[in-house]
Amino acid sequence: MDGVNLYSIDYYKKTVFKGSYKGLCFRVGRREIPKDGPAEEALAEDQPANGVSEGGVEGGAEELIPVLYVQAWKGPYILEKTEEEVFEERFDYSNEGLKKVDEWLEDKQRELVG
Repeated sequence: MDGVNLYSIDYYKKTVFKGSYKGLCFRVGRREIPKDGPAEEALAEDQPANGVSEGGVEGGAEELIPVLYVQAWKGPYILEKTEEEVFEERFDYSNEGLKKVDEWLEDKQRELVG
């Protein structure tokens, strides 16, 4: 997005990036999902703010993989206060995934705000 620089991939290991761009609000963070689990696991709201989950299932540990988890909605309100539809997507936790996040946010900005 012109005018907004997403941080390097290492930034998302410890925190999330929240911002807005020309009427689009967004949140980018790291989540860990089961390697062989359903995609919906990446969208679960019960993960900690930094996206790092404790992991594990009854009877043994479950292998988790990191993903970039992105939410976008039409502003001006913060996520907790908006009545707008919130769009969610996940991408590979990599520099290439971060580029795709940027493209996805640009597309959402054009789609939702114009």
